[in-house]
Amino acid sequence: MNFIDLFCGCGGLTEGFIKENYKPLLLSDNDPYSMLTSENRLTSLGFNKSLVGKICKKADLTNKKNIPNLLSNIDNKLEIDVLVAGIPCQAYSSVGRAQDADSMKNDKRNYLYKSLINFLNILKPNIVLIENVSGMLSARPKDALIIKDIFNQLEKSGYNVHREKKDILLNSLEYGVPQVRKRVIIFGVKKSLRINPVYFYEKLQKTHYEPNNKKKGLKKFISVNEAIGDLPKIKPGKGKEFYEFFKPKINRYLKEIRKKGYRYLHNHTCRSHNEKDKLRYFYLSKNNWQLKDLQHKYPELIHHDPKHFGNRYTVQAGHLPGRTVVSHLYKDGNLFIHPDYKQTRTFTVREAARIQSFPDDFIFSGSRTQQFKQVGNAVPVLLAKALAKTIKILR
Repeated sequence: MNFIDLFCGCGGLTEGFIKENYKPLLLSDNDPYSMLTSENRLTSLGFNKSLVGKICKKADLTNKKNIPNLLSNIDNKLEIDVLVAGIPCQAYSSVGRAQDADSMKNDKRNYLYKSLINFLNILKPNIVLIENVSGMLSARPKDALIIKDIFNQLEKSGYNVHREKKDILLNSLEYGVPQVRKRVIIFGVKKSLRINPVYFYEKLQKTHYEPNNKKKGLKKFISVNEAIGDLPKIKPGKGKEFYEFFKPKINRYLKEIRKKGYRYLHNHTCRSHNEKDKLRYFYLSKNNWQLKDLQHKYPELIHHDPKHFGNRYTVQAGHLPGRTVVSHLYKDGNLFIHPDYKQTRTFTVREAARIQSFPDDFIFSGSRTQQFKQVGNAVPVLLAKALAKTIKILR
């Protein structure tokens, strides 16, 4: 089966579909660093360089004038199996809406899905898959629910969809991702195929249970320690972009994301931190404290009101799945304090990538800031793989 990935970012969805042996026809995004990562990834997987140039195309997907060039290498007689899109989510994010004076009501990114519909009407794939944050379910700029219009637009374009919110909101950790990451997954299927879209959600197999919700037949959730505990211990400002000899202690999770015999490690450098931040990280992680606890014991280290910014500094608990990895990680990393208090630091790009279930041989391009953005905006690979596998079952 083949697929096209629009708003592809660095390629979380792409990676999951390739792992299920789908053939990429087009990957496109407007971010040059993400596209460089995608190009390098396909090349590392053995794709011919000239073919990679035809598949990976940087473009503004909101500009209709770019569509002919983007589709120029795709045979117009070819049946497109799947069109996937992780539409940029900033306008739907609850954090973004809380920080914006107009709650993102006037943000043009509210309507990026309309650009996807333009491609849908031209390509007419058998299946369309849209991923976004849970905030999409409640976003209503101009007092109209975005999710309702997306459903209507898809149906108008000839696709059946399943509208039950309880079914379309998935938690990534239930698919082997070491992270609580709830995402809306909209599955649309061409009406002529006569496949009820509810079957997709019914056949999507959960593999792991959530903390405090043990279920028979499911595996225990993957913890932060399982995901990153083997990585080289480093201090602030230290680490390497490339470790030539790295031999981790393989566990059940690393078997999923690391090739047998692979001896390298990439993107494992840490920011430099000031002395006060290092003390904050030390006490918070050593004592399993929140900011209010730190205020009580060491008030001189407090510069944010714990009542309003209680989560501004957050230690990732080693025995639990990680918190949702966000693109904000590129700014300061204070939401991702390492659970090992002796390291007194925030996460590296590789640690964030591990929490997002990227393989260890997946290398991120650009500056560290750009790498963090790519990881934070991505769809977890193991979730993408589960989605791709379920589509194959339906077809």
